[in-house]
Amino acid sequence: MRKIVALLLLLACSMLVFAQRTVTGTVRDERGNPVPFATVNEVGKTNAATADANGVFTLKVAENARLQVTATGHQPQTVTVSGNTVSVTLPVVDAQMQEVVVTTAFGVKRSQRITPYSAQTVDREQLTIIPQTNVNSALAGKVAGAQFRGQSPIKLNDQGALRLRGGLAIGGDVGALYVVDGTPVNSFDLNPDDIESVTVLKGANATALLGERASGGAVMITTRKRGERNTSGIEVNQGITFDKVYILPKYQNLYAGGSAPELRQFTWAPGMPQEWQALSGGYYHDMTDDASWGPRMVGQQYLPWYAWIPGSADFGKSVPLVGQPDNMRDFWSTGVTNVTNVSFSKTGQGFNTRVSYTNNGIKGMLPNTRANKHTLFTTASLDLSSRLTLATTVNFINYKIVGTFDDGYSNQSAGGFNQWFHRNLDIDKMREHSRLRTPIGTYASWNTAANPGGSTDLYKGNYWYNFYTYFEQLDYKQTRDRLFGDVSLTYNINKNFKLKGTVRKNSLSTTYENILPSEIEQSASQTGELATYSTGVTRSNEMNYEGLASYNSMFLNNKLNVNLNVGGNVLQTRYNDATANTVQGLNVPGLYTISNSKANPTIGNTRQGTEVRSVFGFGDIEWNRMIAVNFALRNDWYSTLPAGDNSLLSPSVGASFFFSDLTKNALPWLTFGKLFASWGKKPLSLGVYANNFAYTIGQNQWNGNFLTTVPGAGITPGVTGALITTYEAGFDFRFARNRFGLNFTYYDETSKNPPISVSTSAYSGFTSVLMNATEVRRKGIEIVADAKVVTSRDFEWTVNKTFGYLLKNPIVELLPGQNRLLLAGGSFGTRFARAFHELGQDWGQLIGGGIKRNEDGLPLLSPSGMFVADADKHYGSVVPKMTGGLVNTFFYKGFTFNFNIDYQFGGKFFSLSEMWGHYSGLLEATAASNDKGMNVRDAVSDGGGVHVVGVAAADGKTPVDMYVDAQEYYHQFYNSQIAEPFVHGLSFVKLREVSLGYRVPVTKLGRVGNVLKGATISLVARNPLLLYRETESFDPSEISGLQGEDGNMPGTRSLGINFKFNF
Repeated sequence: MRKIVALLLLLACSMLVFAQRTVTGTVRDERGNPVPFATVNEVGKTNAATADANGVFTLKVAENARLQVTATGHQPQTVTVSGNTVSVTLPVVDAQMQEVVVTTAFGVKRSQRITPYSAQTVDREQLTIIPQTNVNSALAGKVAGAQFRGQSPIKLNDQGALRLRGGLAIGGDVGALYVVDGTPVNSFDLNPDDIESVTVLKGANATALLGERASGGAVMITTRKRGERNTSGIEVNQGITFDKVYILPKYQNLYAGGSAPELRQFTWAPGMPQEWQALSGGYYHDMTDDASWGPRMVGQQYLPWYAWIPGSADFGKSVPLVGQPDNMRDFWSTGVTNVTNVSFSKTGQGFNTRVSYTNNGIKGMLPNTRANKHTLFTTASLDLSSRLTLATTVNFINYKIVGTFDDGYSNQSAGGFNQWFHRNLDIDKMREHSRLRTPIGTYASWNTAANPGGSTDLYKGNYWYNFYTYFEQLDYKQTRDRLFGDVSLTYNINKNFKLKGTVRKNSLSTTYENILPSEIEQSASQTGELATYSTGVTRSNEMNYEGLASYNSMFLNNKLNVNLNVGGNVLQTRYNDATANTVQGLNVPGLYTISNSKANPTIGNTRQGTEVRSVFGFGDIEWNRMIAVNFALRNDWYSTLPAGDNSLLSPSVGASFFFSDLTKNALPWLTFGKLFASWGKKPLSLGVYANNFAYTIGQNQWNGNFLTTVPGAGITPGVTGALITTYEAGFDFRFARNRFGLNFTYYDETSKNPPISVSTSAYSGFTSVLMNATEVRRKGIEIVADAKVVTSRDFEWTVNKTFGYLLKNPIVELLPGQNRLLLAGGSFGTRFARAFHELGQDWGQLIGGGIKRNEDGLPLLSPSGMFVADADKHYGSVVPKMTGGLVNTFFYKGFTFNFNIDYQFGGKFFSLSEMWGHYSGLLEATAASNDKGMNVRDAVSDGGGVHVVGVAAADGKTPVDMYVDAQEYYHQFYNSQIAEPFVHGLSFVKLREVSLGYRVPVTKLGRVGNVLKGATISLVARNPLLLYRETESFDPSEISGLQGEDGNMPGTRSLGINFKFNF
């Protein structure tokens, strides 16, 4: 009998087993978009599964099972299983409550709900309020704790940088790592049209798995991949914007060029050019001096620079000497950016693909500057079987740029206009005479090497060229070809366990050819420009081999969710270049070859390679949707570290507590409540060959042998890598059914004993030495808030607010026996203000010449009324304390209105341009009225001069109240190396982006609506208004250097229109 019962039980169990089946399903919303991390339960049973970030799940169920599918922000659905696959549609009931997905290392996606650190996601809608060509600019004001250190859009070869949470690296700013679908790339090669979302990771706890390259944080980019379910579609975007200069210094327009206060009369004499005889008796101002301390301009007739060139249509013609208020503004052309994007996407059973092409053409604002960028992007995935999936992403970018964009001291554009120039110059005449040749074959210049007389040096430029001539004659070209992407195979062993192998490639080839023509060298006297030819090619290739095993399952009646991942990675980088440039000019003018160099040409040929081998594990465990623990561990072995000490271990751990279910009765207005805390470390390694004495092979030989150069850098025994440590804690609250949200994060980070190179006495045999030293710390808070302020059938208003505050950023430890370390200087080295690290002070202190004052703050004055210099004045940190932004979006029927305001407060910079602009008499203050109503350039005896008030330097007490000569007053700052009047705050409030769009009701367009599925027309503006700033001369968000600017390009404003069509 017992045997019969046992047999019956065995038979029943067998039937039960055969009655079960494994179901694979996809959860989407009504538009076909995946619903990430949806919960799937078999009705009446305890088995359950969680969908992945793409809405895909696998579950073993009984025959004719019914599945209940739920997800935050969606209406629950119950479906009956009739086969091995199932598709579930969950309608959206509250878009604000939908699960937010963040992208982490190795392309792994997780719910933001269980993330125990700052991981802010910016979606496509916020990223592309206006059409973008620069991802960094698109993120400005939208990420808490981020400062966008922009550059003027005039610089077509520079997209600025993203600084996260102030400074931490002792050697300078370390930008964020950009990762596209798991592949690290350069931000220059990102195409905003192909981006679906961006997740910004900041601390070591968030980036430990990304290794050393993420020491400055990481920008994780997810590209657009899918169309709607079982559909194909074509999308066309066409945008055009027009840029104009809108921020310039205030110039004086009362006094002409030169240093002589009166016009000079020309008298022809034998030996002078015969053609000049006709000009005898005419007047001219000093053209050799490039300052503007010349005669008062009252409309008197004079002979301008181009009137002295025989053969010119304007030869011998005098014109009124008047100011040219808009000559600098008129120099800059209207920049035009034309962006065309066409994409095709198709999704079907077991496959999806998207192909996108973008053509970005830019006409520069400097003469003879332009750029063109072609981007081809394709992504696809294919289910080779029910368990095996093949996926690939490929990006190819071809970028060609023409022109030079120097923004250093005395550059031939802003460096002239704002530092050395004549305020009477007619810019239209300069443009008209850009190809004007003198009788000796040189190009004519406004700043001549000699005034009219016996010398024909008037036919050469002294310090400056005609700016149009310079840019039109230069031939600088560069081409960049970038190829990056990945291919992966994913094998699902069962519903819980999968294996993934990925190969990633990122290669860049750059070629350039630069020609500074012989005519430019021949046309000048003291510019220092020599005819030059340089050419080169650089190639880099990065291969990444990844293996990842993932396990996800639920236990204990679906209360315990376990997600575990282990894997390994091998990163190989290779770099080589071949460069050459002529030295000391060309033997044969106009022959642009390396062999034509007057001196031995400089030849460069570099080959480098590195390898990092890594193993890692990470995961999270969640209990009853109440407590979640997140952990990660990565170990790297670096080829750049000493062989016996090349291992760095990066751990991180964090926890989240979700308490809102416990308080839903007591606090019904609290929709979601989460407390989190985490800790982590991330590595810092050495640069390539930094751990070895690398001898450089020279071009010269001795006794048949090549000579090598002994390295100038010494190495401290035992030097190795280091770790950055981060602590974070905060909360995430959602209120009133997610209409309002508030996320708060506190962070504390330390970088201790990183490997750095420091200067040392040359008597040691080295000029620098590599060692482990210094400690930097930073603490701060970050807040992200959002609100759906108004919501109705026809009108909706949403607000997103970010805020970051750097509480402390001190240098805790410097080198033994040192209290100060140079961070960044400017064009004039030790003069004026530079950025230093100073022990006990915040990162990057601006220190330089100032005005010495007594204990009451009154300036000390010499007997002549000049300031006494304080050579070591501290102005504060170069890093802003506060950053943030505010994004507003309004929907009204078919209209959408967006605007983005971003801001920063604190931080200092030094303006070299302002110092020289005052020295040379260009700027408004040098010709202003004093408190007597007289021009400061008038003689002091006639009531002019600059009014100074202070105390006598001799005793620091005796009051001084006097007027001093304007030229002497403004020259003293250079002569005494006083930077103080030209140090400004970096604070600003900017209306950065504005967009007004209209969605065309295509369904009302008859037959057109059968083809055209959507159409939007938008008017857009970038930088339309700078609401607040502490300096009138610059846009503080676009200061080019750490310590300040040496010849900054001006800020710009752009207006445009954008069309978007869906077919």
